[in-house]
Amino acid sequence: MRSEAKPAERGSSKLFAIETHDHEALAKAVGLARGDYEVKWWWKYGTPAFIDLMRLTIEVEGKQLGNTLSQFLLQNGRETQVTAECFPYGIVQPDRFRVELNIQSRV
Repeated sequence: MRSEAKPAERGSSKLFAIETHDHEALAKAVGLARGDYEVKWWWKYGTPAFIDLMRLTIEVEGKQLGNTLSQFLLQNGRETQVTAECFPYGIVQPDRFRVELNIQSRV
């Protein structure tokens, strides 16, 4: 009898079980340190038993933008689609960025 190894659970598998405005749970679900960004707003759409889409607005320091954005986008997979738009804050040299994320369940 061979035992099959269970694949490691991805953060995205927990995204759609989060209570509305539970920022700490959201940070853990996507595997990011909470100190890398500030959650400005988020909402989930769908019935409580099955969430279809999460919209998330975060604010990120410029030096953390690449790492933070890549951590979110690496959640893309067969069951989850993540898209992002970035807007710079600051006139000559942006120092902070507002990132709008859509995290959608494909199942």
